[in-house]
Amino acid sequence: MMLLENLSYVEVEAYLVEKDIVIIPIGSTEQHSPYGLIGTDFITAEAIAREVGKRLDILVAPTLTYGMSQHHMGFKGTVTLSPETMIGVIKDIVNSFLDHGFRRIVFINGHGGNIEPVKTAFTQLKYENKKGIFEIISWFLLPEVQEIERDIFEDKNGYHATPSEVSITKLLRPEAFKTKPSEKKRLTKPRNQIYYPLSREEFKQAYPDGRMESAPWLAKEKYGKLIMEEAVRVISNRIREILKMKIL
Repeated sequence: MMLLENLSYVEVEAYLVEKDIVIIPIGSTEQHSPYGLIGTDFITAEAIAREVGKRLDILVAPTLTYGMSQHHMGFKGTVTLSPETMIGVIKDIVNSFLDHGFRRIVFINGHGGNIEPVKTAFTQLKYENKKGIFEIISWFLLPEVQEIERDIFEDKNGYHATPSEVSITKLLRPEAFKTKPSEKKRLTKPRNQIYYPLSREEFKQAYPDGRMESAPWLAKEKYGKLIMEEAVRVISNRIREILKMKIL
């Protein structure tokens, strides 16, 4: 596995002679109900990104563990960047890699709240006439992954603190789940139609225990292995396509 954090600058120079692509895992530090880990989003993104990097012999940068999570701030332990800060952070990271000669910069994402600010940062970089391919791939939105989730969890996966993402973290960090609950609860939907975005108060009123129509007690390590493998397979294929693209 080729991790940027383990290389010297001389080794990065040698890498850039052959390749101009880097993978950046990105997630968040936020509540995932009583059943899931606060680090779920960056833990899953990092594991998937590193396995993709390993299979394709591509450099993987250190994980961005904080994201745009303001709607979860009603739950203790959540840490958020403001949208404005996050846009600036993404721009600074991309500009740093561009400055050194990277031209294909792919973020592998584990958190829905990151998508808009990351894409806004990309748009701003293009407005500033920066050359290169900038892409964010959210593993949990891949149609192939969602098909497996439907096969396993039917209509109980939901939208946050899902048994899918909890299954992957159970696979990766089983010891952390010894203190987590496992009993079943009733699946409920908000009584009113939900609009987005939500403030922290609005989110907690709509989803009191942090779940969004999900049944995280269904999570199992064996499901995590299946889901993660499919995510790695699909993302690897997408990155192979990116590697073939001509940069204008």
